[in-house]
Amino acid sequence: MDERQIKSKVADGYLYVRVILEIVGKPKEHVEESLKDYVKKIKADKNHVIVKEKTEKAEPHQDDLFSAFSEIEMLMKNSDALLSFCFDYMPSSIEIIEPERIILKNSEFNGFINDMLSRTISLNTTVLEMQERANYYISNTAVLLRNFLVVLFSSRPMTLKQASQYLGIKEQDTLKVIDVLIKEGKVKKNQDKYIAVEKKNE
Repeated sequence: MDERQIKSKVADGYLYVRVILEIVGKPKEHVEESLKDYVKKIKADKNHVIVKEKTEKAEPHQDDLFSAFSEIEMLMKNSDALLSFCFDYMPSSIEIIEPERIILKNSEFNGFINDMLSRTISLNTTVLEMQERANYYISNTAVLLRNFLVVLFSSRPMTLKQASQYLGIKEQDTLKVIDVLIKEGKVKKNQDKYIAVEKKNE
């Protein structure tokens, strides 16, 4: 698409924007393939027209991860299409190239804001639900670890290192669980080893 066609689309109400999409992960091949599929999906979306697209190969990021990005210039039908794009594709940055000024009627702006709020609330609700599920699993896992340690220390006294090896978790994390059991009166320390406290018959 040449400059004249772009100007014509902008005159018809389109927004000419530049977006940057970034994917971080590993391995390198997976990151590059994921970004390629992402760009392909964007190209198939009828709410915008791709003008230019440049995708870079994945480069080392941090913590053994790789980062790849695409810079895309596109024409979007209107502000609603722009908002939808932001929520659907989560670009790392977006720049409106043309027009220099965007004029919106009150009704259009109200619709834009309410749509944004609706999507944000929906996203926030999803995050809260996921957080609740994560807390549920963390809580259950903590209970399992505590019960397992009580059974373990009932079989024979163990050092922190031995218990940690049985659980397959770090010593400092094992110690946190043991400290809770000590406060609950279920475990006690004898020199460098931990033992289960026998329940008294009522």
